[in-house]
Order: sequence, then C-alpha cells, then structure tokens
Amino acid sequence: MTSAEQDVAAARNSMALVLSRVVVAGLAWGGSVIVARALSSEEWGQFSFVFGLLGLMAVVTDLGIGRVVLGRLMQDRADTPDVASSYIALRTVLGLLGYLIAIAVVFLGGYPGEVVAATAVAGLVVVLATPGNALTVLLQSRLRLTVSALAEAVAQVVQLAATVAAALFAPFLLVFLLPAVLREVVLLLLKLRAVRRGAAGPPPSGVVHAWRWRAMLVDAVPLTIGLGLFTLMSRVDLLVLSKLDTFESIGLYSIGVRFADALGLVGWALLAPTLTILVGAWPDDLDRFRDRVRHVIGLVTLVGSLAVVGFWAVADPLVVFLFGARFVAATDAAQLLVLGAAIAMLTLLGLNVLMAMGRHRAYVAVAVLGLVLTVVLTLVLVPIASFEGAAVAGVLTDVLLCAAMWAVVASGPVRGLVPWRTVGTMAVVVASCVALDELAADRLPWLVLAVATTVLVLLAGALLRLPGAELLRRRPSRARH
Repeated sequence: MTSAEQDVAAARNSMALVLSRVVVAGLAWGGSVIVARALSSEEWGQFSFVFGLLGLMAVVTDLGIGRVVLGRLMQDRADTPDVASSYIALRTVLGLLGYLIAIAVVFLGGYPGEVVAATAVAGLVVVLATPGNALTVLLQSRLRLTVSALAEAVAQVVQLAATVAAALFAPFLLVFLLPAVLREVVLLLLKLRAVRRGAAGPPPSGVVHAWRWRAMLVDAVPLTIGLGLFTLMSRVDLLVLSKLDTFESIGLYSIGVRFADALGLVGWALLAPTLTILVGAWPDDLDRFRDRVRHVIGLVTLVGSLAVVGFWAVADPLVVFLFGARFVAATDAAQLLVLGAAIAMLTLLGLNVLMAMGRHRAYVAVAVLGLVLTVVLTLVLVPIASFEGAAVAGVLTDVLLCAAMWAVVASGPVRGLVPWRTVGTMAVVVASCVALDELAADRLPWLVLAVATTVLVLLAGALLRLPGAELLRRRPSRARH
C-alpha cells in the first residue's frame, strides 16, 4: 500500500470509527440511563465500580503486545498466519488471568458479597473481550477497522435490546450485567468471521507456537510497564473512592466518567489508524511522520475543544434529562472529567508518537509521573471534597501529564512536531468560552450559550486552519455563465 493509499485508508477508517463510536456511545448511553434509573443509588455505584475495576484489568490483558505485534502483522511473511494465531492464543490466556485477578481483588479486598458476585459475572467480559481485541489488532494492521466499527455497532444494539429486556422483566443488579457479556459474545463472533474471510490479510493458521509468546512478551516489556501505569492512572480514582467514600459517591462520579469515556471513544477512533501510519513512516519518511502528527494534533484539538465548550453549557439539563434529578449533583464533576478527557486525547496521541519512535523509556517515565500525581492528589482531595475532589485531581493530573508528554516528544530527533501556538490559542479560546458559560449561565438560556460557544470554537479553528474546520474558510465557487 502506497503512502497516498494509506492516508486515504486511514481517513476512511477514522471516519468509520468515529461514526461507529457515536452510534455505540449513543446506544451505550441508552443502556446506562436505563440501568441507572432502574437500580438504587448504591447498586448503581456497585455496577459502576465493577466495570471500572474490570477496566483496570487491561494492565494484565493488554501488556502492549498489540503494538509490538502490529509491525509484524503488517508484513506478508510466510509465518504471518502463525504469528496471528499465537498472538490470539496469548491474549486469550491473559484474559483468563485478568478474570481471576479481578475476582481475587474484590474477594481479598473485603468488598460486599454483592460486589464479588457481580465481578464474577461481569468479569466474563474480560475473558471474551481480550481475544476480541487481538482480532481488532489484526484488522488494524491492514487498516480494515471499518469491519470492527460495524461489528461494534451491531453488538451494541444487541446489548441495548438485552438491557431493555432486563429492565422490563428482571431489574436486578446481576441480571443487568449479562447484556455486557452478550455484547462481547456477538462482537467476538463477528470479528472472528471477518478475520477468517481474509479481512485482516492471511487468516490465522490455527497453529499456536507457545515459544513465540516469550518474544512477544519480552519485546512488550517497556510497553507493558508504560501502558499498565496509564491504565492504573485512569481508574485508580474509583479504587480510592471505594475505600474512602461510599458507593453512592462512586455512582455520582461515574455519571461524569460515562461522559468522559464517550469522548475517549471518539479520541480512540481518531487515533487508532494513526499509529499504523506512524509506525510505517518511522524512520524512513520523517516529513510524512511530521505532517501526520501535526495534522492529528489539530484534529484532536478541535474535537476536544468542541466537546468541552458544548458539554459545559448543557451539562445541567443533560444530566437531569438522562439520569434524573437525583444525579444533578454529578454535574460539576462531569464537566471537569470531560475537560480531562479532552486533554487526555492529546496525551494519548503523544504516547502513540513515542511508541512509533521506539522511545519506550520516555513514556514509561511520564506514566510513572502521572500515576504518582493521580494517587497523591486523589488521596488528598477525596477526603476534602468527595467525588468532586477526585475530578479535580484528575484534571490537574491530565494537564501536567499532557505537558510532560509533549515536552518529551518535542525533545526527540524530529523537530517541528508540535504546533504550540495553535494548541495554546485554542486553550485560551476554550477557557474564555467556559468563563462565558459560568458568568452568563443565570442570564442566558443554556441552548444559546451552547450554540454561541460552539460557533466561537469553530471560527477559531477555521482561522487557525485546523482539520475539520477549514470548510468554514472556503468560499463557494462562482457559477459559470
């Protein structure tokens, strides 16, 4: 595949993934709203805690192996089918290990029996999703993530239908966990069918070479440490809340987490094809490497800015409309968590850049910094301000971590990677729009504020020539007579 073809394929993959993530996020939101309204505040907190804990299991189930294997799967070698099969088998073993660790954490941690039982049921998601993620890596290696996007949309529809059925006939905590398991079953089967039909290049051979696992694991050690620390950093706040506060607080905090995760899904969709291109361009085509990084920085900056200012204006009515008046106290934390998620998208892009460069020690050091900051700030602020303190700790960590990540990237061998002036200008615009929201919230309708601040961000993006906003700069061509 030529560079031009890769760019077109990456754009197509990004668009398909973004559309899929929007659909999936919308359907997932529908399911979350149903569950939150059907369960008590404590049960909703337990539900949210269990899935937050399972998200932490990526420390074990991912290990960064996907990034290591990606480069090998992009090549058509005689042993590529065997590499694919061995990789899928390894991820399956890691999924089982993650399941056992999750159960051990809640059992040995002295959590209530309801939480232990919920973890045993919901933990099946980890067992199924881990080999499913391996199939996604196979599709990513050939820039065929559109297949994965379609499969995720179909699986999410199935989950929503099962959630509605549970709410109608058996609105209990353990029953509400089953739709998530069913989703992973459907998703795994759809991806497996596509891979067997050659959507990801040569289909896996079915031959598992356990000796290949050692090479994969050894190569992934730096990634394992770095990604593991980043994963811990993203969910350690829930663990702190579970020990220093109540499940009701976790439930309120999780409202904001769901908004932030929705933005995170969009960010992942934008960035997933980028890593493939960066790996292919490094180190032989540095000009293309630089252009791609600058392009995606602009795109992520615009998307994150729009999400922050748009959500800031509509947070109060949106939370009440979706989850009910009893969750209105979650609004401030939700606004902060969405802001943190927007910043985290830039951090994730910086992480991908360092991965493509092979600068493993650099992002491990940044990850250590982020985890230490998160733990310290959360331990200090949660006793003072409960779940809102956890949200403040998250934003402070995201800001410092993003700055550290891009400082490391900028110190690398490729100059001019970061458009500092553009990013700084957009940060000022976003801060101004947020201030406008806060000052005028009692004087202007929320819809007026949302439209006004969104237009301001779009105009700023157009003036700065950010990808996605350039359409505002184009003048319609004159009709020929």
